[in-house]
Amino acid sequence: MNAVQFLQKLIRINSSNPPGNESKISELLAERCKESGLPYQITDLGQNRSNFSIHLKGKDRRELFFCGHMDTVLPGEQKWDYPPFEAKKVENKIYGRGASDMKSGLAAMFLAIESLYLQNEELPHDIVFLATAGEEVDSCGARQYLEDHDVSNTAAMVIGEPTREKVVVGHKGALWVKILTFGKTAHGAMPDRGINAIERIREVMAILDECRLEWKITGAPLGESSLSINKIEGGLQANVVPDQCHIYVDIRTIPPQSHNEIFMELSRKLEELFNEEDSSAFKMEELLNRPGILTESSSRIIQTAKDIKGTDNDVYGVSYYTDAAVLNPESTIPTLIYGPGDEQLAHQPNEYVDVDAYLRSIEYYRSLALAFEA
Repeated sequence: MNAVQFLQKLIRINSSNPPGNESKISELLAERCKESGLPYQITDLGQNRSNFSIHLKGKDRRELFFCGHMDTVLPGEQKWDYPPFEAKKVENKIYGRGASDMKSGLAAMFLAIESLYLQNEELPHDIVFLATAGEEVDSCGARQYLEDHDVSNTAAMVIGEPTREKVVVGHKGALWVKILTFGKTAHGAMPDRGINAIERIREVMAILDECRLEWKITGAPLGESSLSINKIEGGLQANVVPDQCHIYVDIRTIPPQSHNEIFMELSRKLEELFNEEDSSAFKMEELLNRPGILTESSSRIIQTAKDIKGTDNDVYGVSYYTDAAVLNPESTIPTLIYGPGDEQLAHQPNEYVDVDAYLRSIEYYRSLALAFEA
């Protein structure tokens, strides 16, 4: 099975999350390992979910850590030109859910490590390859790995997310917050006898507009922080004053912004807003917390990545978060994000990866493993 066929086989496995079913991917990787004798480990997470890992020993026992996720988002309801799990190859592109995000990066890392093993290359350091479950929802695989393993021996981390073969040194943080306001129902013809939770949420949204400006910072190469209200729900029916309303807020941060400080400051502002009313007028819930990641461009992994790249001396940032936010939340481990996929195609219908970019990435990861020295 050549590299293209191998990627197509991965894409044809439906590992949409929910529910994930990443064990089907683990089984395919295990089958390939058995053919070559490459040692591997599968960590069962239950409900047909698992992590898959490989550990190769080198001269230096510090680890170069390659990581990618096996799950994808759902294909969605919008019509695809080619079925999302057919992995059809058209004009040197492979189409399918996960082609860019990130089964191409995952396959390229795996094949690079397989090549190093088969050719009995003398490795300058230990290599760890981790394929995780659940990155698209709760990072359950990365969290389980941290429970089972000490990553303090990791010299550098490589995340195979889509970057269009650009050297990426970090990603924005993501903090998702749900804010609920509570009121009192009344007849719609007598609104003065109730407390309108939707009107309360309007006051909350005004506070968020202020926060959007107060918290905005810009920093190369990650760009600008942001705050967006992306969902609102509330009310019972047209003739009833609503007693509940809630909004979902998506906050994207730039290091060194602290998610804990942001959450506490927002809570304080809302407490001040409702200080003359019932103390139970609102409630805040943290739905997701992924800190931003940023590595100095002078670090050895980034310099090595740039040297191999050769033609592009710049470094970049991306807006999406990765499993590095769980595995390396304080950015203490130098981290490179690099992959063949196109981030602009992620989570979109007709997602694809360029075959040449995918094949180049196999060699790129291989060169990185041999050239990097901690």
